[in-house]
Parts: sequence; structure tokens; C-alpha cells
Amino acid sequence: MTAQYISYYILLLIVFVIGVVRYKRLTIPFKVLTVLMGLTLLLEIIAKICAIRYRKNAPVIHITSLVEVIFYSLTYYYLFKNKAIKTSILVTIVLITIFAFINSLWLQPYYSDFPSNLVITSEILYTIFSLLLFKQMLLYPLPINITKQSVFWYNTAMLLFSTTTFLNLGLINYYVKHHLNDRIIFDFYFGINMIFYALIGISILINNNKTISENV
Repeated sequence: MTAQYISYYILLLIVFVIGVVRYKRLTIPFKVLTVLMGLTLLLEIIAKICAIRYRKNAPVIHITSLVEVIFYSLTYYYLFKNKAIKTSILVTIVLITIFAFINSLWLQPYYSDFPSNLVITSEILYTIFSLLLFKQMLLYPLPINITKQSVFWYNTAMLLFSTTTFLNLGLINYYVKHHLNDRIIFDFYFGINMIFYALIGISILINNNKTISENV
């Protein structure tokens, strides 16, 4: 196991521990996020073990992708004020869960293929949710510095990650097609992941259910 993977797992563990220690002081969306961090760490470790022992971790990746879209969507559900948007998110969770099962069974089999269909669909949803949430923040500004708002850091992380994922997938396809060394793509994606979870960690660290900034 490389130093990169170890540092990645350590970062996930730190973010999860921060959430667990501060759990009682967190608002509901960030409690959901903390649970997701724990599940993500567990699933990532299982995926790595499967890759080393069985040379295959596609089934775990399918599960991870579905778990992430459900929990990130639930986090957004609790952050939005608009009832129509909240209802749409719940409907979306049901529909994308159905799609995930169809994709895993017939389109991109769970035992062999990477679930790119689900990943791309998820990133589109995250981008839409993040833009809508930024709009909500503009419509309902709070009397507190934006850098002290956990919602800002969470939403920034989601927008950064969702938009760069498209670039990453596009570059991977290009490198595979032209038989090029994809090490640079791995390093790029790894860096984005580290930034993403660091921002998530900041959002959990500064979240407080007694602060006006969390009255969503």
C-alpha cells in the first residue's frame, strides 16, 4: 500500500473522528455527513483489500457509489429551505436508487464494470444541488462571515469535486484511447479527493447547532 493511500485513509479517519467527537453539537445534515465519512472509510478499505486479494473491487465500488449519492443527497435535503426542492431530492433518491440497481445488474455489471453511469449522473445532481444551495445562501444571507459558515465549505467541496470529476473521466478516456501513462490522472484525482475531504472536514469542524448560520 502506497503512502498516498495511507494518507488518504488517515484524512478520512480524521474527518470521521472530528464528526464523532462533535456529533452532539452538529446540525442534522452534518450528522448525516459524519455517518457517510465513516461508511466511506470502511468501504474504501474494503475496496482496497478486495483489489489486492481478489484483483477486483467493482462490487464494492458499486455499493460505495450508491451510498454516497444517497447520503450526499440527504445532506442537501436537510440544508434546503424550499419544500419543492426537498421533495424533489427525496424523489431523486428513489429514482437514482432504482437506476443504480438497473445499471449494476444489466448496463454495467457489478461484478466487472466501473459504475460510470451512476457516477456521472451523481455528479450532475451534486452540481445542480450546489448551485441551488449557493442561490439560497444569496437569497437568505446570514450576519456572519461566509468563511465561518459550514454550509459554505461543504457546498464548495461538492461543487469542486462534482465539476472536476467530469474532467477526470474525460481525461481517463483520452489516455486509455491513446495508450498513454495515466499516472498524472491518478495524481490529479488523488489531489482533488484530498482537497475535497479536507473541506468536508472543515465544514464538520466549524458546524454548530447553536449558531445562527446553521438555522437551515
